[in-house]
Amino acid sequence: MPDGPPRPVQVELRRIRLPLLTPHVAAHGCEAVRDVVLVAVELEDGAAGWGECAALGRPTYTAEYTAGAWAVLCAELVPAALADRASGVVGHPMAKAALGDALLDADLRRRGVGLAAALGATGGAVPTTTVIAAAAAVAETVARVAAAGGGFKLKIRPGWDVEPLRAVRSTWPDRWLAADANGSYDAADDGDQQRLLAIDQLGLAYLEQPTSTLLEAVALRRSLTTPICLDEPVESLDAARIAIALAAATVLNVKPGRVGGVREAAAVVAGAAEAGLDAFVGGMLETGVGRATAAVVAALPGCTLPTDLGPSHRYFRPDLTAPVEVDGAGHLVVPPGPGIGVTPDPDRLDAATVERVVCTP
Repeated sequence: MPDGPPRPVQVELRRIRLPLLTPHVAAHGCEAVRDVVLVAVELEDGAAGWGECAALGRPTYTAEYTAGAWAVLCAELVPAALADRASGVVGHPMAKAALGDALLDADLRRRGVGLAAALGATGGAVPTTTVIAAAAAVAETVARVAAAGGGFKLKIRPGWDVEPLRAVRSTWPDRWLAADANGSYDAADDGDQQRLLAIDQLGLAYLEQPTSTLLEAVALRRSLTTPICLDEPVESLDAARIAIALAAATVLNVKPGRVGGVREAAAVVAGAAEAGLDAFVGGMLETGVGRATAAVVAALPGCTLPTDLGPSHRYFRPDLTAPVEVDGAGHLVVPPGPGIGVTPDPDRLDAATVERVVCTP
C-alpha cells in the first residue's frame, strides 16, 4: 500500500444526528441519539472517500467527544490536510481517524481496491456477539438475551452485575457470555472486590475493562481466573504495546477510530497476535460508514474472538448507507467493492445533517 493518497482538493464535514432504536446504557452514560461527524474528501483526480469519527456525544467514555472532534477537524486537521502539511495536533485520534480513513477510502476507490484486500483481511463475514445494555430489571435483561440468540455481552456496573449475570448464566449455562464494566469498579473498594470475585465464578469468556487503570488490570489478572480484556486504555499502538508489556490483559478490544484509524488498528491486532493475545473489534454505535470500515478490521486473521459490531438494523432504521447486515449464520458481512464498499445515501444524509462545512485550499 502506498504511503498516502494524492492531495485532497476538498473536504466536506457533516455533523449528523440519528436516533438509536434502543438507547444504549453503559456505566459511562446513555446514548439515545447518535451525534456523529462524517468526513468526505475529494482528491485531485475526482476520487471521493468517506470516514466517520467514532467519538461519543459526551466526554464520559474517552476525553474525545463529538463537538470537540468537530472543532479540531474544522480548525486544525482539515486545513493542514488541504495545505499538505503536518497538523501538529496532539491527541484526538478519532478525529484524525475520520480524516485519514476518508483519504484512504478515496485512494482505494481511485485504484479499484477494496479495504479488505489492502489490509489483508480474510473472509467475507465475521462472527458476532450481541451487546446487551443495562436494563431496569433482571427480567428485562433475560428477555433481551432470549431475543438476541447466539453469544452475548452484558454491560455491567457496581450494583448491576452479579444478579443479571447469574440469571443469564443459570438460564443458558452453555452459551457464550462476556461482560463489560467500562472501568466502573474500584479495585480498592471491598464491595467491588467481592462483586468481582463473584463474577469470576460465572465462567465468562472475558471480563472487559473492570477497572480504569492498567496497573489495576495487572493486579486483577493475577487474582481472577476470568480472562481480562482491555478496552479504553487501548487508544494507540503504543498504548497497546505498554499493556502487552505489563501483561495487563489476555484480550484486547480494538476500536479502529479510537486507535487512530484502520492502519493503526491493523497494527494493534497484529501486535496482539504476535504476543499471543486474543483480540476482537468493538463497536462504537457507528453508522454504516464506520461499521463497514470496522468490519474489515474485524476480518483480520488476528481477530480471534467474535466482534461486537452489530448489524445496522439493530441501531438505525434506516442507516445512512446500504445496511451492513448479518448472513444466515449470524456473521457480519464485510461489504464488497472498492474502498470501504458503502457510500451514504444523499437523501438520508441530508435529512440527518445538522451542520455542514465545505473546505477548500
